[in-house]
Amino acid sequence: MTTEEQQKELVEKTQITDLLIQYFAAIDDKCISMEIVKATFSSDAKIIRPDDTEIVGQENILDGHLKSFARFKATHHVITNFIVDISNDTATLRSNVIANHVWANNENNPSLNNKNFLADGVLSAKAIKVDSHWRISELKNRVIWRTGDGMKEILNFTRSKD
Repeated sequence: MTTEEQQKELVEKTQITDLLIQYFAAIDDKCISMEIVKATFSSDAKIIRPDDTEIVGQENILDGHLKSFARFKATHHVITNFIVDISNDTATLRSNVIANHVWANNENNPSLNNKNFLADGVLSAKAIKVDSHWRISELKNRVIWRTGDGMKEILNFTRSKD
């Protein structure tokens, strides 16, 4: 591989990892928007949640995230150890994620107040080029473990959706 090819590959790998870095920053900063979703995901993108439910399409991704993350006073996602493999206009990505979630104060359910849970997992993603820009076409979060005094509440919330 020539130096120029190596540089191009490094730039593209950085572009792909930046998609997730900026996306999770927007979630943690509570400023997720359609602009961020469109800059991150392809129009028919799919997110596979830890419980294997799927969200498909940019509008559904935004709607799902606005509803899901409204439950939390704060979140903090740390994404590390990116492995990116590029083949022409497609790529795969693997990364570790540590996510802390602090439940929002809730008058109707005070048992949530001041509780949190920590999750550690692996993100797997597929990316494609759309109009010369990388976009995530699939993102899966596989949780390895969870802990914290707010775990019971997240399990109850998940069950109440069924």
